Formats: sequence, structure tokens, C-alpha cells
Amino acid sequence: MKSHKSFLAKAFLLLPVLFSSCATIISGSYAEIHLDGNVDEPINVVTSKGEYNNLLLPTTVVVKRRHLEGQRILVSSENYAYSDIVLHSSVNPWSVLSAVFYGVPLLVDLSSNAAYEPTQKHFYVVPGAPIAQSDSLRQADSLRMAQATEELKQMYWKTKQLPERYCRHELRAVLGFGNCQASRARDKMIDRYVSRYDLQENGMLHDLFGTAYVQAGFEYHYRLNRKWEIGALVNWGLSNYNYCADYFTEGGPHSPWEEPEEYALANERCKFFVFAPSVRYTWKETPWTRTYSRIALGAMRHHLSFDYKRYPWQDGYDYMSYPNSEYDRMAELQTPIMTDGEDKIQWRMAYQLTAIGASFGARHFNCFGELGYGCLGIVRLGLGITF
Repeated sequence: MKSHKSFLAKAFLLLPVLFSSCATIISGSYAEIHLDGNVDEPINVVTSKGEYNNLLLPTTVVVKRRHLEGQRILVSSENYAYSDIVLHSSVNPWSVLSAVFYGVPLLVDLSSNAAYEPTQKHFYVVPGAPIAQSDSLRQADSLRMAQATEELKQMYWKTKQLPERYCRHELRAVLGFGNCQASRARDKMIDRYVSRYDLQENGMLHDLFGTAYVQAGFEYHYRLNRKWEIGALVNWGLSNYNYCADYFTEGGPHSPWEEPEEYALANERCKFFVFAPSVRYTWKETPWTRTYSRIALGAMRHHLSFDYKRYPWQDGYDYMSYPNSEYDRMAELQTPIMTDGEDKIQWRMAYQLTAIGASFGARHFNCFGELGYGCLGIVRLGLGITF
């Protein structure tokens, strides 16, 4: 009984092999095309399989099944011109049977080019114009083609040409993210307090953009000519982040479940304002795009603020569940035993170097992006209006 079951299992496994690659076995990797027609002279035929000379109709030629869709069969003779025969492909029915067996035989059919066959296998060949006449027709077609090509070239260059009159004024609204000129002074201030009080980032209370500056601004530029523009910009930036710390009994290790003796909350909140004249230079311009660089020099008002407060730990709070929310609630009910921080305003020269900027849009509206560094940050995106 066991040997009988083993025989059936082996037979089932051999079944796909016996019936695999039906299209490859039956159809092969080439297809036959039958040609017929009322032609009173031998013809020459060129297919993807090879060349056939001095054939008398009716006849049969062979084509490759690989890349069958759109294949051309070229027909020629000494006295007449013939149109090319264009082939179209369809799925070989035997490949459908191959696909039933695990798909492996189908891969064999695909690799051997047997998975497809010509949609039409019989063609009627009709001679065209005599060779002498067809030569003149070809010459006329060539002239028409050359004329059409020249017209297309003229249309292309016309689309590339800039109009003589162009908008002189541009207003822009901009958003920016990431580090900027103001980040260095802010980071120095934060590092000073983090190292002094062993602070760590408060993961529950940080804002959406983390420690990065979020910026917004407006610009105006006037085009002196196609290459040079002068203008000015105003820009605002804001950074807001929270920190915390736990303080345990000195001199001994503590477990993760041990409640601290004291805790601290700290908040960094910095903002700046920039006003700067700006000069832009256009590298390349089309009716729809423009690439440029920019330099700006001006003044920055930087407001730096860091607030540190230390509280005694009170028993009875669920420290392990939501420590950061507990910090907030305890801080509202307590008076800090220690405070520290700073709140100062710095004035400095502002600069911006835009390595590359690109704008895309129609005559009066565009969107743009810039890469550079300075008071405006590294990456800037915005919308512009020209008039």
C-alpha cells in the first residue's frame, strides 16, 4: 500500500514534466507566415529569421517569435514596390496549458519565445507602383518630410524663444526648514545648559519639527534685465524644544522603578527676524523655467531664551506610566526650588548664499525651490507672482 502511494506521488510530480512547455514542444520558437498574391515575377522577402530570394507565390516564410509585436516583413522585386507586412502577436493557446502546471513550464515557453504567435498568418501580397514611379514618389515624400521636419524645428525654437517684453516685478511667499545662521548661537546656549544640568530631550513634549527652525518670509525683486535682479527680503524663524532631568540620591545606584528626589523641566524658545537686500543672477531661462543664484546681506535680530526650573519630587504620582505628563501636572502645582536660564537679544549681520534656485510656472505664477545656506536656511520652497 505504501509503495502504491509512493508511485502515485511520483507520477503526480512527473505530470508537469510530461505536459510542461507545451508551446515550446508543439509550436517551437519560430512561426510560419504564408504569402499569396497575384504577382507575375519572383519576389525577395526579408524576415527576422533570414532572407528569401526569388520566391514564387504562394510561398511560406519563417519569422522569430521573440518581439513578435510590430515585426516587419520586407517584400521587394525588380519591377514593383511593395508595402511592408506588419505582424501583431497574440498568446499561444498551448502556453495557457503550460501555465496550469506551477508556472514553471510557462517560464520555459517565455524563454524559448514560444508563448506568443502571430495574430494573422496568411497575407495577400499586392504589388504597388512601378520602381521608376515609386522612386519619384519617394523623392516627393522625402521633400515633404524634410519640409515638415523644418516646420517642427521652427515651432520648437519658437517655443524656446523668450518674449521681448517680460514682467519686471516679483513677489514671493516662502517656507523654510532646518538649520540656518541662527542655529549656531542657539545650539551653543542649549549645550551649555544640557551639560550643566544633565538634561535630556523630552520625547513627549517636543514640537512637530523638533529642534529645527521653522521659517516663513516674503521677498520682492525687480528685474533690471534678463540676467540681474535687485530686491529685499524679510524672514522670521522660530525654534521651540523641551528638556527634562531626574535627580537621585547621590553616591548610590538606582533602579528604573526608583522615584527621584528632584526633577527639572526646561524649555528652549528662540526666534529671529531678518531684513536683507538681495541680488539675484539668472543662469538660464525658458518660457517655463528659470535657474538662478542669489546673495543677500542684511541684519538679524535674534531672541534667545532658555528657561530651567527644578522641583522636589512628590510621592503619590504615577511616575512609571506617563512621566512627562506627570511632570507637567506637578509643575503646575509646585513652586520651583531653583531656576536658571537666560533671555537675551543679539543683533548681527545676516547673510544668505543661494547656490542654486529654480522656478517653474506660467507667465504670472510660479513655484520655486532653493538650496543654500545662511539666514534663510538650507532648503526653501515657495510661490511667486510676477507682474
